[in-house]
Amino acid sequence: MIIGGSYYNSLPKVGHIPDTFHFQSTSWMTFVPQTAQYVAYVDYQQAYSASGNTFLFGTSPVFQFFQIPINIPPQSVLYDLDIQVPVAGVSSSVVTVSVIELRNDTMRIFTSELAKAEIPSSAYDGFPVYSLLIVNPVASQQQKLLTGYVATVEDVLIVSIDPKYGKSGVETILDEYTSNAPNLFANTDVRRGVYASGAADVAYVGLFVGTFSSQFNNTRMIIKSIVPNGGGITVTRSILFPTSDFAMSEFGHAHNVYRDANSYIVLDQWLVISYSYTFDKLRGELTGI
Repeated sequence: MIIGGSYYNSLPKVGHIPDTFHFQSTSWMTFVPQTAQYVAYVDYQQAYSASGNTFLFGTSPVFQFFQIPINIPPQSVLYDLDIQVPVAGVSSSVVTVSVIELRNDTMRIFTSELAKAEIPSSAYDGFPVYSLLIVNPVASQQQKLLTGYVATVEDVLIVSIDPKYGKSGVETILDEYTSNAPNLFANTDVRRGVYASGAADVAYVGLFVGTFSSQFNNTRMIIKSIVPNGGGITVTRSILFPTSDFAMSEFGHAHNVYRDANSYIVLDQWLVISYSYTFDKLRGELTGI
């Protein structure tokens, strides 16, 4: 009984998320449907600025197109947003679509070369959707060509290299963008999770949302943020449980799964784990949840 009492006395008090707080909506969120199962946002320019390393993402092209003479280097990317959405009418199938904002000059060159190549397109929501051959970015398969589906919205490329559902995926993102329907970040749970992750109203390098279970029991969502903190980065994961009691019950497990974190706290139903790293960890942390 003394041991049990000591254990429970060592648990944190449950903190609370304010009923109202400032949430900074951004333009890229307008592309994310409420049905999205996974979202990975990386702000390339913030990453370069924070780290001071303009070659943080290397020099290999993000995309290399076969029919038009243009490669898109990482230095031309403002942000990269990957969205995983279910395929309409196909049970348990998902498709990944990339939404990439480019520098104005890069986008002008891309659209100019696309026009000169006279590649056929189909119209959807008022935007042309192209079928283009893209060089596989995987190093071991450099010469393999993939069929990609591409649409352009202002300075943004919407791309999927899924051979079966890519066109459907691009159309789903265009639907979200043109409809002005509520996006994933209108969801109260998502906003509260972003707040718990410390990224509701600050500039972040990366933001990741997974609307699925994590390695903990009874979880429904996990959100990860990467925020510059001066001399390095703060990486915070917020994990959603049905109740604060469930979150508290996994507190010990969190210490085993996420070892040596700077802090472990509970905010309402959210279990929040934070690390502080130097910039040499930044590239690795930007690869996912």
